[in-house]
Amino acid sequence: MEKTIKNPLVKAREQFKTGEVDKNAYVEYVNNRHQGLFDYPAFISGTDVAEIRITQEGVRVTSAAHDIAMSIDAVDLHATPYTLLDFGRYEADETHFLKSVFRDGDVFLDIGANLGWYSLVLGRNCPNSRIFAFEPIPATVGVLEKNIQLNKLNNIEPICMGLFNEEAELSFLFAPDVSGATSLKLTGQSRGASAIQNVVCKTTILDNFCVSRDVVPTLLKVDVEGAELMVLQGGEKTLQYTPIILIELLRKWSREFGYHPNDVFTLLERYGYRAWVFAADGKLEPCAEVTEQTVQTNYLFMHPQRHAEVIAQWQSSV
Repeated sequence: MEKTIKNPLVKAREQFKTGEVDKNAYVEYVNNRHQGLFDYPAFISGTDVAEIRITQEGVRVTSAAHDIAMSIDAVDLHATPYTLLDFGRYEADETHFLKSVFRDGDVFLDIGANLGWYSLVLGRNCPNSRIFAFEPIPATVGVLEKNIQLNKLNNIEPICMGLFNEEAELSFLFAPDVSGATSLKLTGQSRGASAIQNVVCKTTILDNFCVSRDVVPTLLKVDVEGAELMVLQGGEKTLQYTPIILIELLRKWSREFGYHPNDVFTLLERYGYRAWVFAADGKLEPCAEVTEQTVQTNYLFMHPQRHAEVIAQWQSSV
């Protein structure tokens, strides 16, 4: 059976080689396709996209501000590099903040790392740091590893596990074209067009992992599509060290797990934490609770005394 060629450029070249189309028709077709390349300089001008590089190995996009490259997957259309390309930046306030508080030699746990944006940015900025990037789905970890290798960073360790409030093997719901929506519940996976898969993955507990690696994190990022409370429930000992925490909390996703984002506020208050969100001008403003009027989804939790200097700096100027 003859193999169908899906790539239109490759197909056109094969048709020319076999004589199915003549040289003039071939050149006219492929040159019309190539014209799209010249739309990109103006499109990325003034954005955080330094370059889009096409090689025989694939396509990558590079951040100008952070000097990191990420591969672009033809399937995973909602992934970070597409957001960077489409909107010209990716979580700029959050990224700027984490870079400002993370010091060389610190330990960062990127819980729900997806393709590794935060791990790559902090790994590049602090080469002597230790970074652990957690993702449960092997296919996603494969792309994460590719991005780490692409940037030649040796201070990031990808961990093919999920974090939860129990050590187990659990069934995660994964959609290849929305890898960032992977969850134990049906959350944002249906945004994509591909079939949702059940993938059995191991989970561990935050405290157990830190003990096993003999690490005390100074920074946590938690973005696990609704299971954020369960991740923190496994960190009773770790939270006593009051690392700075960036956490995503959406009412619609936490509802699937049977809690409200304010339950995370209550848990962290026991360790002395208070919450802040980014205002429109990039400064931090206090957030006492999540209400129906709350529009932010990313929250910073810090200890008012232990992180007083950081809080003062980010509330006055950035």
